[in-house]
Amino acid sequence: MAFKVLALLALAACPMVLAQYGQGHGQQVEQYVSEPHYAYEYAVKDEHTKDIHSHKESRKGDKTEGEYSLVEPDGTIRTVKYHVDGKSGFIAEVIRSGHAVHAPAVVAKPVVAYKPIVAAYKPIVAAAPVYHAAPVYQHAAPAYHAAPAATSYVQNGHNSQYNRHY
Repeated sequence: MAFKVLALLALAACPMVLAQYGQGHGQQVEQYVSEPHYAYEYAVKDEHTKDIHSHKESRKGDKTEGEYSLVEPDGTIRTVKYHVDGKSGFIAEVIRSGHAVHAPAVVAKPVVAYKPIVAAYKPIVAAAPVYHAAPVYQHAAPAYHAAPAATSYVQNGHNSQYNRHY
């Protein structure tokens, strides 16, 4: 419902807006459109990159005239002059000037036959490391004596004897 109310208010406001700008109630307003008028020109000359070009153009109403030029990779200069006059459309004239300078021809030199570099195989033999016996440390050790001979006790009857075995 709210949408219908907004739509009716918008339609009711249209005649007031149109009348304010002279578009209603039988009034005709002549719209004034200014005639386009401009002119510009620029040029680039970079000797390091060999980027050399220029452009200039002027316009007054429906009539436009201009030209641009650039240096082609072969050294010639291409200039394009153009004009547009109302209904005629874009009409261009391309002019090439200068002499083409081509890079000098590369003369192929004979290829020397391939000769592989072969060095005689010489194994690298390193001397084996020399190992020395571990040092013998001498120190004053305590004197060791021979162990006593084994002894045994034997009982014969009621007399026991002490016997030594060697």
